[in-house]
Amino acid sequence: MSINREAMKALPIQGYLDYQGIAYTTEHNRLRLVDHDSLVINLDKNAFYWNSRQKSGDLGDFIAAYEDVTPKEAWVKWVDYSNYYNHQDSDTKTKYVDRPSDNYAFDFSKWKTSNKTTNSQDYLVNERGFDPTFVTRLANAGFIEQGMPRQDRVTKEWQKPVILFPWFDETGKVVGLDQQGTSIDFEKFGKRGTEKKIAAGSDSQYGYNFHTGNGSERLIVFESPIDALSYAQMNFGRLAKENTTFLSLSGTDHQKVLSQLDRMNRENGHLPKELVMATDNDLAGYKAADYFDVMRFEGMTNLRQVPTIGKDWNDQLKSGVNAYKQMSIDESHKRLQALETFVNQNQSTNKAHQRQTTDQNQVVMPKSQRQARSENRAERTAQNRTNNEKIIQDALQRVESYKNDPAEIKKYLDFVANGQNYSARNTMLIYGQRKDATIVMGYKQFAERGIQVNKGETGMKIYGAPVKLKSIITESGDRVYWRKATPEQRRAAQNKQLETREVLHYPIETVFDVKQTNAKLEDLPKLLPNRPVNLKTEQSPARLENVYQTLKDYAKQQQKVRVIDDRPESIKFLSENKPMTSNGIAKGAMVRDKKNPDNTLIILRNDLPITDRISTLAHEMGHVSLHQNTDQSHPAHIKELQAELTSYVILKNMGIEPGEGSESYMSGWTDNLKKVSDYKDPKNTILAEVTKASTSITDYLSSKLLNGEQIQYRERENTPIAAKVATQQVMQNQSTETQGRSI
Repeated sequence: MSINREAMKALPIQGYLDYQGIAYTTEHNRLRLVDHDSLVINLDKNAFYWNSRQKSGDLGDFIAAYEDVTPKEAWVKWVDYSNYYNHQDSDTKTKYVDRPSDNYAFDFSKWKTSNKTTNSQDYLVNERGFDPTFVTRLANAGFIEQGMPRQDRVTKEWQKPVILFPWFDETGKVVGLDQQGTSIDFEKFGKRGTEKKIAAGSDSQYGYNFHTGNGSERLIVFESPIDALSYAQMNFGRLAKENTTFLSLSGTDHQKVLSQLDRMNRENGHLPKELVMATDNDLAGYKAADYFDVMRFEGMTNLRQVPTIGKDWNDQLKSGVNAYKQMSIDESHKRLQALETFVNQNQSTNKAHQRQTTDQNQVVMPKSQRQARSENRAERTAQNRTNNEKIIQDALQRVESYKNDPAEIKKYLDFVANGQNYSARNTMLIYGQRKDATIVMGYKQFAERGIQVNKGETGMKIYGAPVKLKSIITESGDRVYWRKATPEQRRAAQNKQLETREVLHYPIETVFDVKQTNAKLEDLPKLLPNRPVNLKTEQSPARLENVYQTLKDYAKQQQKVRVIDDRPESIKFLSENKPMTSNGIAKGAMVRDKKNPDNTLIILRNDLPITDRISTLAHEMGHVSLHQNTDQSHPAHIKELQAELTSYVILKNMGIEPGEGSESYMSGWTDNLKKVSDYKDPKNTILAEVTKASTSITDYLSSKLLNGEQIQYRERENTPIAAKVATQQVMQNQSTETQGRSI
């Protein structure tokens, strides 16, 4: 029997979603998947586009992409759905076929907005890292609006109000808007955690936009309003004096850029001098930027800017450091080619694996065998997790065994001092699996920098960022993850007939050392983590003072302790309350009020030279991090050793080689570490606590210092002081606006 492929293509994707119980939200003529919110179905065209993975096509392509199966397996599922759909009654089919024409016009006056923006401001400040003053100014000028609380149509739960980002045309009229949810639910909204969509009927020729000055000299393009505002806050001190227009694509729709350029040309009599593509630092962002390589207009320079930390500009804002990489479109194109090479290699590997697991005769398996195969795949996944967990536990135990050997401890601390920006647990895991590791990244991170992991290399296992997983407790007491639950179980959970729980799940990821790649010597400088200062070569009084003051800032802001370093009576206090050392009176001490443990002081002798102040303060800060709120966690000699180990990492991170003095000091406290090896520590906390305390301090130093100099805004434009100065000029009166909205 011949197959009518056109009839197969005409089967509604929305019907398949309902058939499989795949959750989605409706946006007039589009559907957006809940678990992958960059996957959108165009109902008018009966086609899908998956922005984050650069995939699109008809129902068959959707099944292959979403189910992650081969085309042949997708065809089997497609046929199963066809048989199901064709046996439905006409009323059911009408739901998918007879849709109203797309004649909805956006009308902002019909939108219900709140007079308060408290929820929106709370989300932007606490979740997105914006300065409160900056957000208040945005709200007062109408750059953000707050929607009304609403009830979820499926779960009937009340959702927090969304943030609305209005799109203004050149006359100041609102012609569309972005909606940003503020209810965080990773199970429902995927890895982004919040709902994000465009209001129905929004004018596709516009996007969220604003400008500084008259906006005529430069156009900077972003993927979202949050990114545009993050960039604006970080760089406002510079941009406030320039004529710059900011435009959000709310995706990667290049047509909006063409329309904006056309408007700017009409209004100003010329194109902007610069078109800056500030889309995300990922494959989709580079593809969006690459499109404009063909748009080389006379008098306009095309540039690319990407954040140096994270994927997008909000990641950069939250990091506390404003720095970006600028490149030409040609350089951006080369980076895109490297990313595409990585993707193609990965896809080739997946296809080879799929071919190996497909029946040798290419015969479609019956349903019972397909089900068994699916179960086998789940068993393999579970077994892989078990194997990886064993690797991880072996690595942690290996690191803990090093505490019996002073030389091994020193090597481990030297590794921690490199400042790889991994959590304490992952730092221990990396070292436990590869002691000679230096620069560690994931496969994709290396690929984004044009570096390939060598074929056949075995990676190290670490824990990825946690995600919240929702599960259902069945009547028999079994736990079923939401994504694997049947539609009946989900409905029962939504109706409170079954209990639901949320757990944090840490996925296991694979990373590699730079020695496992094809990186060249000239690649290393751009891969090395930022060192706050190298005091081995930088011994100027100003830089030493910067380091000391930054350590004091950490003690005050992060540890909530006061540092007393200018009192003449400190010497007498230390001589009376601390035991004498081989060097005489103790240089410093942590003093804790037993009645009020939160009232803690660090007292330093006032006669110490700056280098001794730095090392002594680092040691006492180690005590605060490790022992401020504990009394019996470890005996005194273990606590003192931990503080010295923490100090060692901090000093080594700044380029100071503690040397034999530190080792002999450590050995003196512990009788060459014999007491450590004899000490019962069932939870293996000694080195773990040191790693956590020291990396917290070194990460702070790196965020505040660069080559011994304080990172200032321009470098850190999002400090409260900078934001208050910048926002004095913000938001001109709306009644005077004739050319969009100005910051």
